Amino acid sequence: MGKIRTAYYRIQLKRYGLRADRPFCAAVLADLHNRVYRSDVDAVVQAVRDAGCGMVLSAGDLIVMKAGRFATDQALGLIGRLAEDLPVYTANGNHETRMKRLEPEVYDCYMEELRKLGAVNLVNESVNVTRCGVPFHITGLELERLYFKRPRGVILDQETIREKIGDRQEGAFNILLAHHPRYFDAYAEWGADLALAGHLHGGIMRLPLAGGVISPDPMLFPRYDHGFYRKGRSSMIVSAGLGTHTINLRINNPAELVVVDFE
Repeated sequence: MGKIRTAYYRIQLKRYGLRADRPFCAAVLADLHNRVYRSDVDAVVQAVRDAGCGMVLSAGDLIVMKAGRFATDQALGLIGRLAEDLPVYTANGNHETRMKRLEPEVYDCYMEELRKLGAVNLVNESVNVTRCGVPFHITGLELERLYFKRPRGVILDQETIREKIGDRQEGAFNILLAHHPRYFDAYAEWGADLALAGHLHGGIMRLPLAGGVISPDPMLFPRYDHGFYRKGRSSMIVSAGLGTHTINLRINNPAELVVVDFE
């Protein structure tokens, strides 16, 4: 059974005029697709506990909804385990949005199960929380299918984002759970202090120096395939994701849990 890679990133709160009372970190989940690649839910839970995380954030696609099939059991099992000890905030990726469109009753049941487990699912909604003395404004941005189906030619601007989720909150650290990393410029213009994304599965196959090779769109050598990016005062972390769908293949690209340290 393969090992889950834990990728650590640091955010310096003093850049935003904020300060934590004590060390604090958050676990970031993305692209589980209801099955951990070459590992299992137990390993993910243990990795989160080993990192000492204080909350869990999901950037979408915990489930799989593809070619008329869907599955949610491992996603719910993972969230249930994590929510026993930690606050969990989730957002929709394109698979959740597809389920909402094609299987609305199943989607409603899935959302209800998440709620019962204690998770807070944010669909173009925000929540204010304070952790270790730091005020966080956490927002889940849901994008329609056209933003995923057309690799080129679709424009997402800050006005469209504002119509969906309103304005950033001043005086807080604004985290945007935004599944698709392609639109980082718009996230930064809106005012996200930190955008968390996935969707590209790390480029599926990763090559030395070249990085991720192909996106699910598909597109060769996607711009924001994996890692840390910065634009002005905004940052974006793109997870390589925990799972796969359709083609169970990842090359030089193990399942990944992201941990964000807020300093």
